[in-house]
Parts: sequence; C-alpha cells; structure tokens
Amino acid sequence: MDNVKTGGFIKVLRKEKDMTQKQLADQLHITDRAVSKWERGVCAPDISLLEPLAEILEVSIVELIQGERAEAPQEAETSAKEIISYSQNEVRRKVRGIRKKYLAIAALVLAIAALIGGVLLWRSGRLFVLDEAASPDGTICATIYSKRLNGSSFSFENEISVITEQEDGLQWRVIYGDCTYRGLWWSPDSRKYVLALDYADENRLTLSWLDRNSSSNLNAYLSMGVEATELRKYGYSTPDGWPEIEYQFLQWGTDSASMLIYYAFEDSSGEEHTGYFWYNCETGAVDGILEMDGR
Repeated sequence: MDNVKTGGFIKVLRKEKDMTQKQLADQLHITDRAVSKWERGVCAPDISLLEPLAEILEVSIVELIQGERAEAPQEAETSAKEIISYSQNEVRRKVRGIRKKYLAIAALVLAIAALIGGVLLWRSGRLFVLDEAASPDGTICATIYSKRLNGSSFSFENEISVITEQEDGLQWRVIYGDCTYRGLWWSPDSRKYVLALDYADENRLTLSWLDRNSSSNLNAYLSMGVEATELRKYGYSTPDGWPEIEYQFLQWGTDSASMLIYYAFEDSSGEEHTGYFWYNCETGAVDGILEMDGR
C-alpha cells in the first residue's frame, strides 16, 4: 500500500460523500486526527478498519488498498492476493511496533534494576571495600572501606572506615578520616590488630585491642619505648615534642605481644639512621635493635 496514494483516495471519496473528517471518524469510532493522518499519508488505516471504511466510501477493499478505482472487476484470486499482501505488511508493522515497545520496556526495567542494584551496593559498601582480613582463628573479620560510614550507609567523603564483625554479629566501627590504607595485621591470638594508614605527613600505626575495646596511637608508644634505648643518643629531631621517626610494621611475634618494627630518622647532625627492633605492646619495651648503618 502507498500511504500517500491511499490517503489521497480516501480524501477524494470522503468529499464525494460530502463528509467531514469528524463525520467519517465518528462512523468508524476513531478520532478525526486519525483520518487526517491517513489523508496526509502519515500512516495507513488499521487492517481492522478496511472493511467498514470500504463500505462507508462504497469501494472495494482492494481499491482502497490500491488507492484508486478499478477500471474493471478484478478476479477473486487477484483481490485475495492484494488483501493478503496488505494484511502481511500490516502484521509485520504491528510486530515491529510491539517488538520496539517491549524492547523499550525491557531496557527501562534493566535500567531501573541497575539503579536499584547500584543503590543497594552503595548502601552495603561493597563498592568501596579495600580489604578484608579475617582473624587467625576465623571468628572475626575486619573490612576496610574507602568511604565514610554514616549510620547504616556510606557518604561521598573519602575517609577510611573499618568495621570489625564477630561471628555473632557484634560489630566495632571506627572512622579514621582522610588517609590512605596500607595494611592490617592480626595478632596470632586474634585479640588485636595493627592498622597502617598514610596521612599527609606521616605513616601512622594504630593498635586496636578488641578484648579491651580500645585503640591507641602506636607511633607514640613506639617513640616512648625508643626514648629508653641507645638510639636516644643521636639527638633526633623533636619538632612537636615527639621524636620525628618513621615506623613501619613488619610482623607479629609468636607470643602475640612482640612486633617487629622498621624505623628511620635523621639525627641532629643530618645523618640518617635506619634499622629494626622488637617492641612489646604489653610492657612497652624496645629491644633487639639492629641498625642497618652498622652503628
């Protein structure tokens, strides 16, 4: 069917009947806007309207499809072929329309599902997990996140949040501010862990005691321990009252109290010192110092 040709034919027949678009539309129980679209060739009449439209305009369905009056009566076979061809084209058009409609609905559903999934992932924090560290006995798990935890959800702020959860669901939640996560090490007895974070001006170690429900600045305790050793003789810089010493945690001792620490500092004469020592978090003692420069 040629939409423009058929539309023009419908317009001519309608005017021959001295009918307005609205009068024709009322007889077909459709809007005059639909009739206007036919006559302008925008679209073709629905297949279900061909028979009543042909009756109103007093033409055959084939003539309506062809967009012109037949010069002679057509054979039944030819008429049937014309109608079948039009019907097939209409079915294809409707199927395409339905397919597009369902594809659009499916795309919308997928988009909504993705949005809901993203919101749920955001709220759960799974998008921001930096590390998960289980205790040696497997009863506690510490999860480190790159966002600030507000209540039960995460904000846009880039802060380190640590959630420690026991098997029974009991949790500890600690937020450490804007810093960079470096590592977490459980003690062999699963009672405590050391957390390493990089701030703008220092590598800070935090010792968390789960059975005591407390955390401490390990750097400060290490410096107090160093003050009681021969390292003090080098006269290291103390701009804020504390020795300006860099510490890095290396490993726990088997007793779950001692820990191997790397240190580095510059003495009052500008000479650099690096080495290792053992620190006991129960007694605060520093011993076993090994200086890498041979002192």
